[in-house]
Amino acid sequence: MMRKKLVILSMTLLLAGGSIVAADKLMQKVTLLYNNKQSLEDGLLVDDKVYVNIRSLSDSLQAFIQWRGSEKKLIIQKPNVHMFMMNEKRTMFGQVEKGSVQKFLVQAQIDNLNVAITEFKVTITDPNDKETTIDRRSQDDDDFKEFVEKDTFWFSSKLVSYDFKFSGKYKLRFYMEQKNGDSQLISEKVITAK
Repeated sequence: MMRKKLVILSMTLLLAGGSIVAADKLMQKVTLLYNNKQSLEDGLLVDDKVYVNIRSLSDSLQAFIQWRGSEKKLIIQKPNVHMFMMNEKRTMFGQVEKGSVQKFLVQAQIDNLNVAITEFKVTITDPNDKETTIDRRSQDDDDFKEFVEKDTFWFSSKLVSYDFKFSGKYKLRFYMEQKNGDSQLISEKVITAK
């Protein structure tokens, strides 16, 4: 009796192990890199096709992503946002001295905006991931309609004073928020402090 149970247990483990190996051969994890940065979620390789969670790539793609299940539609909207920084002398820059305090504003040109938004903001993130908001506009502001009623607009932030305390890369980011949506990264530039 004991021998029979041992044979059944061995066969069960053998079949289960074989199933796991077969499943592993059918579906394999794939590491996703976008601009040499690894995604938080892996993809899957099934029948020589890579499947990824597109929402996990929305920040990398810098786009609005919407799934309409009832229509079986995946909608990707990618507004063009071109940013540059200007110091108080109205000179563009992208590199600063470490430890310097800079007064600057952000100029942004936005086009191909084919979604209704309720807010946009510009932030700067230091090399230690501390984020500071430079400027923002929302639908509660009087001048908001001036910006978003068109598919193309220009935005100039207020003049800010910022301390580039650390050496490294500072990320200047432009976010937009759709109605009933989360804030979405749409554009990113880098300022280097040396």
